[in-house]
Amino acid sequence: MMTVRLWRLTLAALFVNHVNSFTSLSRAPPRRPCFPLFSSYGDENPETAALRSITDFHEGIWKGKAVSFAVTSDVAAGIVQRKASPTYTSTIRFGVNLQKRHFTMTEDFQWESGELSTRKVSLTDSHMDVDDVDGSYSLDATLPDFPATLIGTDKLQGFVIEHCIATSDHTRSRCLAFYGVDQQLMRVVVADEDRISNDSTIKDKMTGKLTPQDLMEMKGDVDRLVEKLTRNMNGTTSVSTEDAYPQTSTKSMEQTTGTQPYEPHLVSLLELSSGVWLGDSVIRDLPQVPISPLQRGKGFGTSRESATNEVIPFASWSQGVQKVAWRWMWNFGEEIRQVNDFGKALGASIADALKSDLAGTVCVNEGLSRRIPKEERMVYIDWTGDNVGFLVGSKSIQVPRFLNFDRTRQIRPFYTEFCCYQKAALSTREDAAEEIVLPNIVCSKISRVYNYEGRLKQGCTSFYSLKRFGLEDE
Repeated sequence: MMTVRLWRLTLAALFVNHVNSFTSLSRAPPRRPCFPLFSSYGDENPETAALRSITDFHEGIWKGKAVSFAVTSDVAAGIVQRKASPTYTSTIRFGVNLQKRHFTMTEDFQWESGELSTRKVSLTDSHMDVDDVDGSYSLDATLPDFPATLIGTDKLQGFVIEHCIATSDHTRSRCLAFYGVDQQLMRVVVADEDRISNDSTIKDKMTGKLTPQDLMEMKGDVDRLVEKLTRNMNGTTSVSTEDAYPQTSTKSMEQTTGTQPYEPHLVSLLELSSGVWLGDSVIRDLPQVPISPLQRGKGFGTSRESATNEVIPFASWSQGVQKVAWRWMWNFGEEIRQVNDFGKALGASIADALKSDLAGTVCVNEGLSRRIPKEERMVYIDWTGDNVGFLVGSKSIQVPRFLNFDRTRQIRPFYTEFCCYQKAALSTREDAAEEIVLPNIVCSKISRVYNYEGRLKQGCTSFYSLKRFGLEDE
């Protein structure tokens, strides 16, 4: 009987592993907070899972528009050189050389004017980080060759950090941070793209997918499997699932994975600071990359070896999951802070660079401007001089103002992040037609942490839901 039970639990975990994400569910938000541990569980190794996920979701033809802008070293100048690109199509193709273990991504841009542009990215050389649940990814590239029509300038591009979040079955959002040859932030590009696909293709992709109800029924088995794995990791039989990995409540899961449609939500500083953002972070850490020169290696003393010249295989990360409470604190003026509280981690834990609190100054806030359309309003935040942050429509961005890849001297670890905010469609009850119902707001975040050498140390994807102050759960 015990053997049969273990077989059922293993089968349930493997079944969850082959589900790409809740983005494969019609009208569901892009991230799923209850099953991040099993995204690579089973026979699929991290490399295979990452390649499968990114290929299944991104390969094809996309249509979108982009907005770009710049900031200068003078914070008083605010946001400058705002531009909107014409509508374009992007064709994504992936190439695999199994003998050399080399993987590439090719992207072809085309505009209605007939302009064409192509870029090719090595998944290994670009330090690519992939969430194998929904296909969200991030990467960097030296001397990229993006078309000037897209980024809004024809200046030489020295370095780019790209984030891409799968926001639904057939939509994605991208953020591109461009740095010049002087390693100063040159341009920021934000793009929203829709997949070009016919109805039959969509129906074919939906065949055989799990529904939220199926996952709810499997939740009990998966919880017990998490408890079993936790006991094995801790070497004890006294740890409960709730203590080791507190799951999201049934009501929260129903709100997050329900079949109601989700849509982009235009955020403001007032709304961001109206509550606590509670969620889970899935961590992909590169243990062979030291976070600092003082990180110990094997044996005694500090490790003298550097990761600078090492060739790190694609998807050679160790995974973990951690609970997070994330708060924006704003005084309705120029002062603003971000505070993070972290729970216990299963597996790899979030890097210290993402745990530190931030304090900054709001330089530009167009949230209440009437002359600017709501979807075009922006917020510009100077985070202690080292980093800059932006709110652009339904997105928030945080990137370094300067990069420093000088190998001859030590630099501080730095990180980048890109967030997409969505809300559930409002439903008014017949017996309370005049009742004001606040939307359920969720946030998908993807982050990159770089070490003292300017190399990718950790990638992280997170899913949050907003718990507003002063509102009690029904």
